[in-house]
Amino acid sequence: MLPKKGRKLPAWEGALASRQAFAETIANLLRKEHGDTHRAVKQLMRLTNASERSAKHWMAGQHGPDTVFFLRLVATSPVIRAFVLGIIESQQSRVAEAPEWSPGGSTWAHEHGSEQLLGRRWPNSDPINDLGSDPGNDPINLGLNERQRWVLDRVGEGHPVKAREIAAHWQVSIKSARRDLAGLCSSGLLRFVGARKNGRYHLAHR
Repeated sequence: MLPKKGRKLPAWEGALASRQAFAETIANLLRKEHGDTHRAVKQLMRLTNASERSAKHWMAGQHGPDTVFFLRLVATSPVIRAFVLGIIESQQSRVAEAPEWSPGGSTWAHEHGSEQLLGRRWPNSDPINDLGSDPGNDPINLGLNERQRWVLDRVGEGHPVKAREIAAHWQVSIKSARRDLAGLCSSGLLRFVGARKNGRYHLAHR
C-alpha cells in the first residue's frame, strides 16, 4: 500500500486514458490500415479468428479487442504493432525525464545516468538518409506522432517523401525527420524501393 504523501499518481493519457479511448484509438488505426468496408471486417476475422460481430465492434469503436485478440493483432498488423511500440517509447521517455523519488527524504532528485534507460536506438532503416547520428526517441502519441501520420498520408497519396521535406514542412531538424522515417520503417509501415540516391518510400502493406 502506498504511503499517503499528498501526491497523486500520474493519470494515463491518450489511448490508455480509458477503455473507450482505447477502443476509439484501435478503431481509427484499423480503419487507417484496412479501410472502412465489409472487406476490412473479413480481413480482421481472418487475421484474428474473431467473430464478425467482434470485428465490427472493433471497427466501430464500440469496444476494443480483449487480450488474446489484441495480441493477435499485434502479431499480424504493422499499424497496431507501431501503436504498441509508441506507448513503450513514450513511457520510457517519461521514466528517463521524471525525477526519481528519494526514499531518505521528501524531495525529488535527479539521478545521474537516467538517459541510459533509453538505450534503444532506431535501426538504420533509411537508405536515403544516414542515421549514424540519430538522436534518442521522443514520445510517440497513439503509436505514431503527427509527423509520421503526415508521412503515411503523403506516401499513400503517391507523393515522394524525404527527410529534408519533412524537416522543412514541420520546422524540425533533419535528425528528427530521419528518426521519423526510420521509426516507420522499423515498425513495418514503410519500405524503401529503388536505388539509394533516387529511390522512394512506399507503404509496406501495398
